[in-house]
Amino acid sequence: MKVVQTTALRRKGWNEREIAKAERIVNIPQSHDAHFSRIVFWSALIVIIFANLVVSVVLIPFFIIFHAWILYSIIILLAGSIGFLYNLLITDIGHLQRKHHIWAGILVPLIAAVNMIIMVLVANQFITETHTQTTVQSPWLIAAIFSGVLILPYLFGLLRKK
Repeated sequence: MKVVQTTALRRKGWNEREIAKAERIVNIPQSHDAHFSRIVFWSALIVIIFANLVVSVVLIPFFIIFHAWILYSIIILLAGSIGFLYNLLITDIGHLQRKHHIWAGILVPLIAAVNMIIMVLVANQFITETHTQTTVQSPWLIAAIFSGVLILPYLFGLLRKK
């Protein structure tokens, strides 16, 4: 929102009615602002989805090499990092409607969970075929941890606003 400098306008001789009218005019969202915000929103979603895909592919060797507690620590660290990036991108976009936030809150964790399930299944298949000493991981647990930690910064941001 743009701010009208009321003290400067009063010094120039504007009355309260003129200042209020100027504030209303300046604070009306322009259609191009809303359109630009939607473009930025969907671009941010694509960036976050791509980051989820990259992280899930990068995690495949970690699924094969590390045991549970180290693996979960790495997953939490990476999901938290992407979650903070996601929160930063989504919350700083102006002119977003409630439906955009709902879509973002559902779509990104869902895609992240599907990515993680697929990658864990790929890693588990590799572990069983090569008879590696590492235990097979639960794709559902890892997907739940990853998507849960991913969405936490966004949820904390929403709670902080209320």
